[in-house]
Amino acid sequence: MRLAPSRPRRANPSLPVLQPGAPPPPSRTVPPIAQQAVRAPASIRVPLPVRLAFYLFVFSIPFEMPNRTIPVEITTITGAIFLLTTLFCAGIAYHKIPRALGWFAAYLWFYGLSTFFNRSEHLGEVAALFVNMVELVLVWWAGSNILRDPRVMRAALLTIAFACLIRALMQILGIAAHEHAEWLGGYRVTVLGQNPNWSAIVLSIGFVAVLNLRAKLIGWPAAALIGLALVQTGSRGGLLCAAAGTVMLLWHGKTLGARLRGVGLAFLALVMLAVTAYETPMLRARFEASLEAHSFAGRENIYPAVLSMIRERPFLGWGPVDNQYEIAHRIEEERLDRRDAHNILFELFSTTGIFGAVPFLIGLFTNFRESWRARRSRWGMLPFALLVAVLVGCLSGTWIASKFLWFVMAIGVGAAAYVREDLTCAA
Repeated sequence: MRLAPSRPRRANPSLPVLQPGAPPPPSRTVPPIAQQAVRAPASIRVPLPVRLAFYLFVFSIPFEMPNRTIPVEITTITGAIFLLTTLFCAGIAYHKIPRALGWFAAYLWFYGLSTFFNRSEHLGEVAALFVNMVELVLVWWAGSNILRDPRVMRAALLTIAFACLIRALMQILGIAAHEHAEWLGGYRVTVLGQNPNWSAIVLSIGFVAVLNLRAKLIGWPAAALIGLALVQTGSRGGLLCAAAGTVMLLWHGKTLGARLRGVGLAFLALVMLAVTAYETPMLRARFEASLEAHSFAGRENIYPAVLSMIRERPFLGWGPVDNQYEIAHRIEEERLDRRDAHNILFELFSTTGIFGAVPFLIGLFTNFRESWRARRSRWGMLPFALLVAVLVGCLSGTWIASKFLWFVMAIGVGAAAYVREDLTCAA
């Protein structure tokens, strides 16, 4: 049986045809990854309902209402709405676990242990504060993940800037404004019954945010309006927040000349703010009382009392909320049943002691480092400047359970993710 001749194989048209005596073609080599063009960081796509819920939460931050008819704070409701929407994209919102999450979880554990150990007499208030803290940690976790979407980061920063501008205009125009009589004379103005010091920190966040706007014709007038409202609050610590954040924001640039130019603009903004503050008799009297009479709105009595409490119970503290009643008792407060520690360090060590304060501070330092690393991202110094402004305010007030602290920390973690992704792509 004779086999049919096999059909010749077709040559691959993509391969060169060798002619007799011709030199071999150059070999194709794939360039190493390090020599390839660096890819842009892989961005996530957050669903629209989640984005809108997050913007609603951010917008509500400057509008907390202490004097409300409902038992739950407005920002607590908007935060819960945001967390509910994240259930539909849990793979995005909770995909990456921030480095500080374990430390904050340890703090919450010692929070409960301190409450049990001290046999709290105010379990209702302690439980409400604990639920609020758990919500804030979850909002920080989910927020830091969705802020890896550039659209969310950009819109969230614009939202907080716009919300603070609206909040400032309400105060300047007298809409829902409240005046607090100052014992040195004059009035401290806020809206919606807010604490003047709390309002000043929130406004300082808006002040720094609007200075970062590319449209300077909008940013500088907006900063002037927010600065005026900031002065009206009469908060000395709030002015320091705005000053610290402004210096950090404008100290940027690749060259020394660019940095000096930024510092010059920061100095101009601070001079305008200082002149406005000095022309306000009430605020000028408060600064003079601090320098001459060493009067710090009762802190000169609160701080020694808190230090004595920490020495007595150094490990688990006095328990959340109970420490405030003990402070009021020790300083012989006549108007209020409880007084705040007015310092985030004193609050941590007087509530949960060393066991609870150390994990929280490690988590806070980790977040601080993330915000500092974020200066190499496309967002520059803004995340770090916002966190510095808030932390300066926390030195004269206790804002552990405040939404603006956890929102600003989420911005730092979210912005630092861009730096890590850039380095990974370039490796």
